[in-house]
Amino acid sequence: MSYSDETSRPLLSAPQTKKNALSRREKEERFWGWVMILPLIAGLTVFYFIPFIQNVFYSFTDLGEFQIWNTISFDNYINLWSDAEFLSAVGNTLIYVAICVPLITFLSLLLAIGLNQAIRGQWLFRTLLFLPAVTMPAAIAMVWQWLMNRNFGLLNQLLGFFHLPAVGWLSDPDVVRLSASVVIIWSAIALKMIILLAGLQGIPKQIYEAASLDGIGKLRCFWSITLPLMIPTLFFVLVIAFIETLQIFDVVYLLFGSSSMVDDQTMTIAYLFYKYAFIYQEKGYASAIAVVIFLLTMALTLLQIWVGKRLKARQG
Repeated sequence: MSYSDETSRPLLSAPQTKKNALSRREKEERFWGWVMILPLIAGLTVFYFIPFIQNVFYSFTDLGEFQIWNTISFDNYINLWSDAEFLSAVGNTLIYVAICVPLITFLSLLLAIGLNQAIRGQWLFRTLLFLPAVTMPAAIAMVWQWLMNRNFGLLNQLLGFFHLPAVGWLSDPDVVRLSASVVIIWSAIALKMIILLAGLQGIPKQIYEAASLDGIGKLRCFWSITLPLMIPTLFFVLVIAFIETLQIFDVVYLLFGSSSMVDDQTMTIAYLFYKYAFIYQEKGYASAIAVVIFLLTMALTLLQIWVGKRLKARQG
């Protein structure tokens, strides 16, 4: 054995020992990481994954009262596409999405920009504008029912002051979608506004200082600096608003009740699921509706993510 072979052995063993020690540390970190997230995984499994699998199974059955089912077939899904009430609910939900999502995003951004300015009483305005996010939906519905009451509501009182006819905000089939959209937008803006405000405050001030030194105006700063840097946050808010609006239930239910005369104009998919599950006691059919809500939400959300990636790639 040569001298060079003998001297090479310690040089090889040192890195191997270091590598083995690093591997043990990584194993310990992974072990404690799994220990820390185990309660969350258990909760998700018990309260989300297992019920979801059960719901998918029940959607192929005629599950009724007392959790009794007899047959397994595709009848629920076949009947959905010939159900006029279901098709009407899908149409109403998409109308809410088309009206509410752009306005929620635009108004949230507008308010976030306003609150990001150095104005007196800034904390008060932030508190007042954030109140809808922490207000119970039942309280929100009660207040808006009073505001929109045909006989003594504040909105019709204002119309009467200008000698305009009263409007059936909660009973006129031509107006009820607009009324529900106003309440949805009002209750959804607050949280999105805070998210966008955080995004605005994350933009380095040095960029604006450099722009001002170059003589760039505020409007051009918004289009050339603020808006491009806010696109990831705006896209996140857009996806959240889309999912929430697509699954809207509480506002519509609390505003119009379960026996409204304008159900054809206000019924959403989530509201229809509630009716079949807890009023008609057709839980198998309701499970099929829930699966459709999930698939529709997932498909349109993935489409939004794909469009967002394409836009980001073009900017890059």
